[in-house]
Amino acid sequence: MKTSSIKIVSINLALAAALAAAAGCISKSYDKGSATASALQNSADAVAQTSSRVNDVLAALNNLTFRSQGDLRNQYDAFVSATKNLDQATQNLDTKVVQMRSAAAVYAESWSNQLSAIQSPELRQRSSDRMNQVTAKLNDVETSYQGVKISFKPFTSDLKDIQTYLGTDLTAAGLSTIKDIVSKTKVDAVPLRDSIKQLQGSFSSLSTALSPVLPSTEQK
Repeated sequence: MKTSSIKIVSINLALAAALAAAAGCISKSYDKGSATASALQNSADAVAQTSSRVNDVLAALNNLTFRSQGDLRNQYDAFVSATKNLDQATQNLDTKVVQMRSAAAVYAESWSNQLSAIQSPELRQRSSDRMNQVTAKLNDVETSYQGVKISFKPFTSDLKDIQTYLGTDLTAAGLSTIKDIVSKTKVDAVPLRDSIKQLQGSFSSLSTALSPVLPSTEQK
């Protein structure tokens, strides 16, 4: 075989390999979407855990202040423990959201890069429009998350103040003088709990929308 023929064959083989690799990248780009969907669901699960911990704190606080009995130290310690669990849950939520942001960024970059591979102007535009829609929804979820995070600050601040106050004056009189503050904290927690529930739904629904696995008939 002549040298020129060998070069042509080598070039053709290299080109075929490159095309196959490119096709593989395009066909597997959905993995980025799947990873984002999983990260969103993990965030939704973390929100659900946080919601449960909020309920635990409020229940422990109510038992301590309005259903106090026996050795107050036991009920106070239960309140402190519930508060710590809430702190851990919010930290876990922060971690899951960071992971979600990372997965979404990789997905958006991959999607943007693949647009140039679409030859049809119409399909390329439709894909671009879809990418913008998904990006907007991700931004909306991020905004909701930041809103919940801001709402948490006064709530957790009140919990720490109550904990410090009763840690010094854990008596019947101490409980009596703080009941009005506890009542206000419980009332203020209502919109927070509602926003947490909405955030969980937003994470979960967007996860379903971006997943390559269709929901079962029972879930629809």
